[in-house]
Amino acid sequence: NRFIDKIPWVQHSIDVTWEKGLSNVGEIYAMITKCGPCITKCLADENCKACIEALDEIDTRDQVASYRTVVSYESELLRDFSLCILQKNNIFGCSAEVPKIPYVKPLGSFRGKEMTKDIAKGIMIGHLEGCGDAALDGCRELDVSWKVACGANVAYDQFPSQNQLFYPSAKGDTLWYDPVFRVETIDGRNVWCKRHYRVRHEKVPGTFRFSVLDNGVTSDEFWTIVDCAEDLSWIVFHYAGAAGAVGQRYIGGLLCTPDGTLPPESELEKIWDVLRSAEIEPWELFVVDNNDSSPGALEAGPPPLDFYRKTASVIG
Repeated sequence: NRFIDKIPWVQHSIDVTWEKGLSNVGEIYAMITKCGPCITKCLADENCKACIEALDEIDTRDQVASYRTVVSYESELLRDFSLCILQKNNIFGCSAEVPKIPYVKPLGSFRGKEMTKDIAKGIMIGHLEGCGDAALDGCRELDVSWKVACGANVAYDQFPSQNQLFYPSAKGDTLWYDPVFRVETIDGRNVWCKRHYRVRHEKVPGTFRFSVLDNGVTSDEFWTIVDCAEDLSWIVFHYAGAAGAVGQRYIGGLLCTPDGTLPPESELEKIWDVLRSAEIEPWELFVVDNNDSSPGALEAGPPPLDFYRKTASVIG
């Protein structure tokens, strides 16, 4: 046993496991005494109960299986259930910090000028319409900032039809980030999912701190603009994140374009080198299906791209 040690990335579990022993009893008691009403409401709802039962069948340390299960059944009841048990009361005693390795150097200059927070903000906004002076020259005035062409995190980048919307808040120097993506649920449906992140500048221009409440669990992420074509035809992001309430941490990278298709072959070797600088190899990437005419996309219907944006400009 002296050769066995805890691995922080998979140290914590929100499951009932034999390793916990009598701790399982204490966790169940704490759930009932602190979150009884939320549990009762969830188990009385067919959808919420189905999600809990599905999660019981997997190891929730498997980020791919657990995230796909949650987004297959997400609802306000499930959010309240998770918020009480995991985020507010941390029944399972989980913790996780944003990974600091690898260190990824942000883009230092753009179009011959030293990177600034305003330039970085404009790069993030990309091609989104209606952002006025915050957008850069070359903005195509589309209904999205970027679409994910491929990514390097199996838990998230397997989802098809990934739309990114970055736009300024009405107050201060912050941004909002709304990813809108399609999910093929575990019971065979195609639905749209959306998230609403607050984005703050970090000290070094081109780096950002993202935060979101995702199905009752807060995620904290550090994003880096690694490189971007001067004509805004592609961008490479790196991100590192953690959801402390469930003891999960993650890293990944994204190659994004205005329409979600891969850049031309002549550009790819340079882009692969950029990704390698972030310690991501091309073979690690998952190509995202952004075909709007696919059966799944047609079943899901039009993406709700303005769901948050129409109110965020008011609340700031």
